Amino acid sequence: MPTISQLPSADSVAASDLVPISQGGSVHAVSVGELLAQTQAAIIVSPPCLLGRFSIGAGGPDTIAIGDGLTLNSGTLSASAFDLQALPTQTNLSLSDQFVIDNAGTLQFAAAGLLRELFTAGANVTIDSNGVISTSASSSASMPALSELSPISALSSGDLIPVSQNSQDYAITYADLLNGVTIDMAQTAGAASDSDTFWVAQSSNVMLRQTLSSLWPWVSQKLQTWNRPVIELTVNTTLEGAPHNNALLVCSSSLLISTIAANLGSGFRCEIINVSSSLVSFSGNILSSSGSTSLSPYQCATIYCVTYSTGSMVFASIGAGGLATTSPGQATSLAATSLTPNGLSISWAAPTSGGNVAVYSVQYRPSETTTWLVAGQTNGAVTFTVGGLQAATAYDLAVSAENNIGTGPLSSILTVTTPAATVLPGPPTGVIAANITSNSMTCSWTAPTVGGTGVVYEVQYTISGQTTWNTAASNISATTIGLSNLLPGTTYDLQVIASNTSGSGSPSTTITAQTVQVAGSVTAITWALAPTGSYAHGEGAIGVNAHVNPETATIQFGFSTSSTSPPTSWLTGVHVNSDLWGQYLATPATTGTWYAWAEGSDGSCPTVYATSFTVT
Repeated sequence: MPTISQLPSADSVAASDLVPISQGGSVHAVSVGELLAQTQAAIIVSPPCLLGRFSIGAGGPDTIAIGDGLTLNSGTLSASAFDLQALPTQTNLSLSDQFVIDNAGTLQFAAAGLLRELFTAGANVTIDSNGVISTSASSSASMPALSELSPISALSSGDLIPVSQNSQDYAITYADLLNGVTIDMAQTAGAASDSDTFWVAQSSNVMLRQTLSSLWPWVSQKLQTWNRPVIELTVNTTLEGAPHNNALLVCSSSLLISTIAANLGSGFRCEIINVSSSLVSFSGNILSSSGSTSLSPYQCATIYCVTYSTGSMVFASIGAGGLATTSPGQATSLAATSLTPNGLSISWAAPTSGGNVAVYSVQYRPSETTTWLVAGQTNGAVTFTVGGLQAATAYDLAVSAENNIGTGPLSSILTVTTPAATVLPGPPTGVIAANITSNSMTCSWTAPTVGGTGVVYEVQYTISGQTTWNTAASNISATTIGLSNLLPGTTYDLQVIASNTSGSGSPSTTITAQTVQVAGSVTAITWALAPTGSYAHGEGAIGVNAHVNPETATIQFGFSTSSTSPPTSWLTGVHVNSDLWGQYLATPATTGTWYAWAEGSDGSCPTVYATSFTVT
């Protein structure tokens, strides 16, 4: 029998191949498949895993996964680094909790309560069995005296200072202590005296003590070099407290000074100097020492604002103007600025020679008479209004300037004539309507008895109930006119107005007349559906309908931008049922406010829907 090594090698192995096997002392043949069927199948696991047995009963090995803190690498099982982030979070501590500690290289558990044994209470501090830390009352035996403490020469902002607040002891930084000090914490002082002291800082932030008596020489020295501010005014100005108090105001042109006491404040004071050649005027709420409401050239005034028991007052103390050594010169350029039948206004220029003017006197007389009448005086103003004159009358006027030295020469004489009195025509009377048809009528009237010379007329009409008048004719001298293109069966209001060269008089009494109703014409229209709200321009159509009387009379619909003027184009309605007529009208292509109208197809009974609609 050959040996195994003497046998030829098989190229491949199949499950049906036979191999010898000894069974019961005899040699038998068995297939490879039958032989291997009784063996354990190959087990393949992926790292990190182990093979073991933890299940109950018969079976092969189980796959065992490694736990936290272990690693399996190339068949080697070892401990891994401890990952704190992988542990669950503990939100509260209790005395039963435990910590891991390293005791001489050996890891051990320690109860959380043992941590308290590491702490001891210091002076005036206690720790109870529950771990509560509190302060205890101090005693002279445990608290050192201030004299026993080490002295310091300076304080820093972070130094702590003890304070007691609501019976509790606290510490506060030196910076917070100083910032918390307010003036109302100090005791009320008595009357001020030179020996009073206050805090100052000189050349550094170190606080020093200063007395009031040492302050006054410094203030007095500074006052010697202080000058009041000078402000030039060239336009009308309202005085204000902040910019104008204690200021010298120099007016270099003619202007108006106004004041509001509330904006100045009691104790306000300023001085005003007029260096212009014209007047500087004051508003009416400024009282003056001289009664004058203006400053003459080179005159000055001091303005005060005071509040006392009866209220507030603005007062002007007006000084004398430039000292006059001669009487004023002659006023010039006298001219009339307005004329009425019973009055006139004049203006003039101040004298260019002589002394300063205190007042101007205005005189007048009927022309061709010799006696002058005094119309009045002005406190330096170069305008004046003369009243109480006769209409259509010629008058001579002259002006003279005066001061404390005397009266200057009379100005050149100005001659003017007042216009004739205006007489407007009265209202026409006897207005009647005649020759009435379905679309026309005549209107006649009687001329007014007042202002009848050169009178012309305007005839107006409107559909009754409407407020806008239409003009049938104007600027006519006849007292009769025909009205045409009227609507049948419609009531109209008529009035006549007379005018002359002076203007228009009052309208006549309004009369009412109704055109003749045409057979089949509409007598009444009542809206059932009309547009309201907003519509997009040129898009789609808008539905309308209305009840008509008589119900068989055809009506038409249209849109107008006016509630008083009917549309220029119409669309005949459709008979819906009974007395209801309707139609769909194209939405207007023009944006704006529109009104819906309806009327008989013959133009009878035009009716507008009172509520407008908007086209956007």
